[in-house]
Parts: sequence; C-alpha cells; structure tokens
Amino acid sequence: MSKEKILVVDDEQSMREFLDIMLKKEEYRVTLASNGEEVLRLIEKDIFDLILMDIRMPKMDGITVLRKVKTLSPETIVIMITAYASADTAIKAMKEGAYDYITKPFKVEEIKLIIKNALEKKYLQNENLLLKQAVKDRFHFGNIIGQSPKMLTLYDLLEKVSNTKTNILITGDSGTGKELVAKAIHYNSPRKKNLSLPSIVEQFLNPSLRVNSLGT
Repeated sequence: MSKEKILVVDDEQSMREFLDIMLKKEEYRVTLASNGEEVLRLIEKDIFDLILMDIRMPKMDGITVLRKVKTLSPETIVIMITAYASADTAIKAMKEGAYDYITKPFKVEEIKLIIKNALEKKYLQNENLLLKQAVKDRFHFGNIIGQSPKMLTLYDLLEKVSNTKTNILITGDSGTGKELVAKAIHYNSPRKKNLSLPSIVEQFLNPSLRVNSLGT
C-alpha cells in the first residue's frame, strides 16, 4: 500500500515544521498549510487521505474549516489538534465529522498511532466499498448472457420477483445457470443485507430439482 497524503494545518510555523519532519520519517507524503483559506484552495486541487489541523487559527477557525472540508471532500479523515481543550469543543468537532481530537502537548507515539489507525480504518472502508461494488457488478441482471425473447422475458421476471417477499423455487437442468439466477435475485433484493446466500444455494439448487424452466 502506497503511503498516504497528509495535509498539516497550523498557524504556528514551528508546529508545522515539527509535524512535517515527524510524518515524513514515517514516509507519508506531507503538504503544509498555515490557515483555513489555504486548506480550501488545496483540497479543491488535490485529494488528501488525512488532514491534521489546529482548531484555533486566524481568519477561519478549525471547526469552520472542518465543516467545509467535509462538504468538499467527505472521505478525507480530519484529526483536530488544540492547546485549548474543552469537552464542548471536542463534542462539537466530533459532531462536525472529526475522526479524533488531540490535545497539545501530545506524545509523538500517540499521534503516530492515531494517524495509523485512522488510515487503516479508511483503507478497510475503501476495500469494503470496492468489494460491494464488485459483488453488485458480478450479480447484476445484465451479467446473465442472452438476448433472445425468452431471456428478455426472464430479465423482466427476475427484476419483478427480486422486490417481493415471496419464496422462489428455481429449477432446471445442471449447467443452465440456476445459481447465477438465484444470486442475481438475492443481490438485487432488499434482503441482501440480512441473508448469506451461498449456503442456501448449495443446499437447494441442485440438478434433481426439476420443473419446467425458461429456455436460453
């Protein structure tokens, strides 16, 4: 996995430089900003995996910037840093979408761990989204091959029954695509979040179950 892009935002130059050195040692790709306006310009031109941002800055405070970042780039993780900790500020930051809240002075290992965990969580979420999309694409009705009148009738029937709560018996000769049809119905139905299909397919979709089926 390639090293992620992190945007460091702090109006104190010494803090920016410190975080820049620390993060580059961990092989992250780092960009620096000194205020909220600069942040907004940067995220319009580039995509950052994580933003590490001071909550108190001139012109535009961190909470306001956080809100705008979450509108422009909702998938970007934002971790807030402040020397003026308060429960109200922390709650407000979390409500606006901050991943976490760190108080100055902080321990280097602590902030490294928070960043590492945040990025790992983002990576897993992205993998999960890609997997769901792959499953959706794999079992879309359009992936059942055939353009004959009977197949077009079948597509229309599958789309209709996938939105019902009725039990469906799929029959036909071995190799005619019963399992593919069952999975297409399942993954296009409201029940896909509540039921694991493979075991049911293995138990019930077998060549011995025969009635009449639509031809290919």
